[in-house]
Amino acid sequence: MNNVILKNDNHRKFNPKNERVIKKYQEHMRKTTGADDKTLYAIHKSIRSFELLTDFKDLDRFNSEMANSFLARIRNMTDISESYLFRIVADVKKFIHWLANEPEGKRVKYNDADYLNLTRTENNAAHATGYKRSFSYKELLDIIDQMPKKTIVDMRNRALVSTQVLGSFRANELSHLRMDTIIYDKKNKVYFADMNPRKIQGIKFRKPRLTTLFNHQGLLDNIIKWRDYLKTEWNFDNKDPLFPSIAPTFNKNMLFKDTIQHKPISVNTLRNIFQKACKNAGYDPLPVHSIRKTRARFIENITHDDRIVALQQDFGHSHIGTTRENYGNINDNRQRELMSQIDITAPED
Repeated sequence: MNNVILKNDNHRKFNPKNERVIKKYQEHMRKTTGADDKTLYAIHKSIRSFELLTDFKDLDRFNSEMANSFLARIRNMTDISESYLFRIVADVKKFIHWLANEPEGKRVKYNDADYLNLTRTENNAAHATGYKRSFSYKELLDIIDQMPKKTIVDMRNRALVSTQVLGSFRANELSHLRMDTIIYDKKNKVYFADMNPRKIQGIKFRKPRLTTLFNHQGLLDNIIKWRDYLKTEWNFDNKDPLFPSIAPTFNKNMLFKDTIQHKPISVNTLRNIFQKACKNAGYDPLPVHSIRKTRARFIENITHDDRIVALQQDFGHSHIGTTRENYGNINDNRQRELMSQIDITAPED
């Protein structure tokens, strides 16, 4: 029982009748909410978990007894977290509510989905957030400094980690950066990334933004030299990936050589590169996404401006985020000007 919903092999089983309804729901979610493939896969997996624990009964026969049976079985599982439990139950409940209003769910009572409820304790545990570790910039610079630099793979990897340290991108964004993503702002003497969802895959909610890279000349050199190398030695153009996949191939002497491909590096490879770099420098590995936390904490520590707090109180906002979201926006040029003044080598509190 413990691993039944965690084993991928179990998720290959299906009820054909249910599958047709699930596919219709996925299409509904894609068109009405803009859900991407990753989100739709997670939803499908949640519903499949429900099917596994209810013996693949027809979903159009859902009732309160099925809900209670499902909750009883999933609560007996000791190898899933409270947050995972919360996500599965929430996904299934939303699906049942949708099904109750569809022709395929004419026998489903809308209110029966409300039996898919977690206790207050379970909900609190699911939303509990512990302290998330992150590296300091001093540690990140040390990690990059100890990365090897003998091969083209090493050259790419140093440029990739340097880009992440300076820009703090999401992993999927980082893997899909293009040759023309990094732009130099002559006025403010700073590089920034044009995160345009029309050009770059993986941008969350497809929301465009301009991300300023911190001004660290050594790391910027890693990035620009790598980009120039791709242009001159491999004829890469603006639409090619900044961090391409590199595969070993045979040369004319039947010896292995590294060949750069015109496709982006995979997210798994990207994550492995960072994990390996951490270990190589003697640090316990952290997710590559943790560098976003590094950036946020660093800026928070060096910001000593109480004006935004005063503005929050003046507007009567309960949360400073409301003030920042509605009144705290600055233009792109001012944003880059401010970010260009930040020195990541400065001592941190």
